[in-house]
Amino acid sequence: MDEKTVLLPKQGGQVVPLCRTPPLRVDVAGGGPVGLAFACTVKSLLGDRVSVRVHDRRWMRRGNRVVWRGVAEGNNRREQVVTLQSNVWAALPVAVQQRLFVPGRFSEMWPLGPDSPESKGRPRNIKIRWIEDALLDMAQDVYGIEVIPEAYAKPDGWDGLHVLAIADGARSATRDALKDQFGTPSRELFSVDGSPLDERVLGIRVTAKVPDEHTVPLTVAQNRFLFNSLGGGFINMRLTAEEASEIVALGENGPVSCIGSFGCTMRPAGGRFVCDRHRAVFKPSVDKLSYLWPRILDGLRFFGVGAADVVGITSFTLGMQQMSKFTAQLAPSTFGFLLGDAANSLHFWPGRGLNTGLKSALSLAVNLQKRWRGSAFRAADFAAHEGIMQQLQYREKSRAWTTMLMPDSEGVPRGIEDRIREGLQGPFDRAALVQTLFERVLEIKKRLGGRMGSLATDEWYYGRINALDARSLKVMVESGPWITREIGGEEVVVPSAEPAAVAEPARRGLSLVS
Repeated sequence: MDEKTVLLPKQGGQVVPLCRTPPLRVDVAGGGPVGLAFACTVKSLLGDRVSVRVHDRRWMRRGNRVVWRGVAEGNNRREQVVTLQSNVWAALPVAVQQRLFVPGRFSEMWPLGPDSPESKGRPRNIKIRWIEDALLDMAQDVYGIEVIPEAYAKPDGWDGLHVLAIADGARSATRDALKDQFGTPSRELFSVDGSPLDERVLGIRVTAKVPDEHTVPLTVAQNRFLFNSLGGGFINMRLTAEEASEIVALGENGPVSCIGSFGCTMRPAGGRFVCDRHRAVFKPSVDKLSYLWPRILDGLRFFGVGAADVVGITSFTLGMQQMSKFTAQLAPSTFGFLLGDAANSLHFWPGRGLNTGLKSALSLAVNLQKRWRGSAFRAADFAAHEGIMQQLQYREKSRAWTTMLMPDSEGVPRGIEDRIREGLQGPFDRAALVQTLFERVLEIKKRLGGRMGSLATDEWYYGRINALDARSLKVMVESGPWITREIGGEEVVVPSAEPAAVAEPARRGLSLVS
């Protein structure tokens, strides 16, 4: 008799074996926020009925624990602040919510909306790095998940594995290794005149001087800068190709591959910004003829911070691609699933990147809870999950694409780069630009006032606007306010987890064998 079989008495003195079904075996490729959130959620929902392993090459062993590698070990940790909508964070297991949302680790600066209804609460800002640290500790300390500090490698055989969750990023090596099953991502739908549309963005990490909420109307009033704060945070700055050409790191013998190539962050050092890893200098910060640096300083000034408040500068490229499917049968009893950026890498301006990733993780975890009964899965078991993934792709990529190619007053799409470039060209009527942007901010302030906390005075907003150079003012006016109506509407709803039941044996993973 199997060691997992126990005997239960039956009426009449007979004894029948009560066999515990084997655990669901799950591997996760990628231990970022989505991979770890999925691992913790599926373990929370299924308990001992699931065995989970998570792989990530950015981890290392320290004593009897697995921790994140730092700069000294060749890993540049992500410092961005992200916004989680309340429909998303409220759907996480309570224990995960309690681990993430501790005082001082999150803020609520954005207003209520369709994906953050009043019944759930306001959106919450939180640092990616904190999510990664908290969930890696939780995986080990609370759920006993096996965390492996190595990249996931496609095995020669699947050896009884039931689920492979692929969450190792937009450039997923695991997805590429399984392209025969998932297909090759296409950029055709997100192209203009046959060329994929990409945007170069500068990420400026700062310490804040004003309450987080005060900057919301300034952010919503234009599309050049986005400030997502948490007592600091990131000012993201969209660039033209000409401005992006200045994003250069200078070594002792000339330009070096650094910022924008390896995800390096340039940090303040003696009046300059220097890469920790390559010791290269951020060229615009030392070039007196820089065209870009004054525009960067104007962006800081707009949000009430200065050059002395900059903690780091990095750069990245944003673009999107279309996936044909998100679920694939890898072997007769093994299914693979794309999650997070490996499934839907998004332009972050609408603030839905991590939200979409977590919705995909929650959808799969709930699907597994509902369908696992100890026997091999069938493709039909995942029809609902695949449908939700296709909905997310359509909803969120349509939303993001509209922010990259925004319609003008005539409804004609215009790329944000064209808008910025036009704004940088004269003539400039500074007084008229100040008035236009100020009236726009006041209208947004009035519209948002009842959906969020207290905002700054009109005079404070006027001071922020009036301090800007005419070129920066015109860029903000030309870039237009956030197109909330065009990208708003109904949101994709992920099914909720069923309450854990323990009354009947089948719900505990047990089955009667006569």
